[in-house]
Amino acid sequence: MKSGGRIVESMKEAVAIAQGAMPKDAYTVHIPAAVDVKAIRQGLGLSQASFSARFGLSLHTLRNWEQGKRVPDPAARAYLKVIEQAPDVVTEVLSGRSA
Repeated sequence: MKSGGRIVESMKEAVAIAQGAMPKDAYTVHIPAAVDVKAIRQGLGLSQASFSARFGLSLHTLRNWEQGKRVPDPAARAYLKVIEQAPDVVTEVLSGRSA
């Protein structure tokens, strides 16, 4: 399975976990308590508008996270960590080019 397919399967599992549809003994995950959204975005060299468009996030939400007005929920934190670690894979998966 290509890395894009693994990411998609992992995200499906993350949704099942978040919805309580998967028994807790079936997985071990570490979702960070906090993420530095601005540092992730800046590390990729993207503007807020470009980052939000590339990864399917609301620009308003992204701004609120960066300004500390809101905190990403656990699923968003997990997604942001995946973006941080494998931005090209996420882009590939979201563009429909992955297998």
